[in-house]
Amino acid sequence: MKPRTVWPLLAKKAKEKSDAAQAALVKAREKVHQLQASREKMQLLYQDYVQRSIEAEKKAHTIAQTMNFRAFMQQIQTLIQRVEVDLQTAQKQLETCQQALQEAELKRVKMDALVEQDLAAVRKYQLKREQREMDAAGITLYNLKA
Repeated sequence: MKPRTVWPLLAKKAKEKSDAAQAALVKAREKVHQLQASREKMQLLYQDYVQRSIEAEKKAHTIAQTMNFRAFMQQIQTLIQRVEVDLQTAQKQLETCQQALQEAELKRVKMDALVEQDLAAVRKYQLKREQREMDAAGITLYNLKA
């Protein structure tokens, strides 16, 4: 009896899926981190322009300058909202990737266990066969002496 070739093949495929899920998870994490950094930069920029607006109000300025400050700050707020939406989407994708990785790892562990079970069954069969051969040889030797 030989080990079945199907179990190692299935274990290899499960490992490949697990590796792909791991890569997708890393990519999703990077995207979340990138969006978080982008959001932080936008918020700092907004705070900076709020400060500049307050300082500009203390000085003589035109209505056009005030309108420009407000319009730019509104654009930054809109961008922050877009980044927030993208971040939520990326976090949902990250959760999906984490779940897919867990499922792939579970399947990989299952396939590895099946490979081990098959090898153990083959070893057990070979040990029994060797024992039967030894017993048969012992009986033959006994019968030859008698």
